[in-house]
Amino acid sequence: MANFRIAVLTFVLSVVLSFFSCSTLLLVTPTRANEAPSSLKVYVIALSGVTTYRAENLSEVVEGVCEAAAVNKTRVSLRGDGWKQVEFNVVSDVVTEWADYKVLVESGVDVIIVNAHGEYLPVPTEYSKEEWVGKIVNAMLNRQVTWVNTGGYPLYRVQYQNGEIETWGEKGFQELMRYIGKSDVNCRGPSALFYAGLSGYASHLDYSWQLDSACRAATNAPLKSNDFKDLLISAIYAIGPIDGVVYIPGAVIRFSLPNETSNFGFYVHLGTWQFADSRGKTVENADFYMGYVAAAAAIWSEVDLSTHLLYHDIPEDIEIARATGRTQGLDQAESLLQQAIDAYQQGEYKTAIALAYQARETARTAVKPIDYLAVYGPYVLFFGIVGSVAVQVIWKKKSNARLRRLGYIKCPVCTNYIAPDQIEEHKNLCYQNLIRKNERAHAREQPPYDF
Repeated sequence: MANFRIAVLTFVLSVVLSFFSCSTLLLVTPTRANEAPSSLKVYVIALSGVTTYRAENLSEVVEGVCEAAAVNKTRVSLRGDGWKQVEFNVVSDVVTEWADYKVLVESGVDVIIVNAHGEYLPVPTEYSKEEWVGKIVNAMLNRQVTWVNTGGYPLYRVQYQNGEIETWGEKGFQELMRYIGKSDVNCRGPSALFYAGLSGYASHLDYSWQLDSACRAATNAPLKSNDFKDLLISAIYAIGPIDGVVYIPGAVIRFSLPNETSNFGFYVHLGTWQFADSRGKTVENADFYMGYVAAAAAIWSEVDLSTHLLYHDIPEDIEIARATGRTQGLDQAESLLQQAIDAYQQGEYKTAIALAYQARETARTAVKPIDYLAVYGPYVLFFGIVGSVAVQVIWKKKSNARLRRLGYIKCPVCTNYIAPDQIEEHKNLCYQNLIRKNERAHAREQPPYDF
């Protein structure tokens, strides 16, 4: 019994000591929706009494997250436009109390929540596991929260606040994903274990976070590219195709409905618990890298994606639209872009990304201004002529009816209405004109004289 108490005390002390490696320790005070955050906020969930799976040392996972949060600048590629240096401020905190964890998920806005317990999902007393997943989903879909899985099969196991442990299996991850229409996905790896390398996109992540010692990750519980091709922000590690499938042991997913562009969060997946360096040597402190890589990907994706959208993709889309004459809608696109840049400069990266997606969609759907004369001119002319003829016919009928009421008589030759005292003289003139007209017509029909 004494040995057990000593072991527990040692574990708690190691976790507490690791917390002081974080850049800043704060009470959990989630940002309100109407407040502009001045930095990226990272909260590490490491609850007292909650176990881990795959990670042997919880304090190592926490330390990895905190070290990743200590990085305050990076560079992002603007493709043909070179590189952009970006500086940012990350505030990190470790959440050890259930009450703080509950408030953070229920109310946090624009924060990164890192679950250091790996495959275990901590569930507060008031909730069922399904209800708690619904709260996490609500945070991602509506409050721009990023949820980070630090290693292993996500939501595979559950630990309730009262200490009860339950195995949920694949249904846990499927429960999370069903909210974005992907209830049939899974994290099963290939039949044999492979090591995936850093993707081309994530090689830029390596520039600031130095992943040389963990540049390869095992395909323990990967995502599959085809399952998330419409939502994949970036692959951290990727390998394949293997039997026609590209496996992604680490990835950043835009957690939203496929067509949603106004508001969303990220889901960061790190399904591996085995790393290797460039020479294939297995990394011994894998627990550290489970926290380090996952947190680095969450931070970097927000900064990189928003920077690239604002300073490369969207200006390019606007220029293409303008060059092709699609100017109707560009004013709105430029206004949204400016709002996104303003949010970006205030450190509101997710708000900037959401506005950027709206600006991009508006620019890409811009159309050419309508040439009303060219489009509607023939119709106007046609209906104008028809209308004019109709007006004349109606006016003629009404005029004749009025003359009949006044006693006028219709001329049998020209069909005009004539006063009774003038009808005979008018008829004689009409007959004479008709005769002369017929004579002229007959003369035109005679052959010319042949002299």
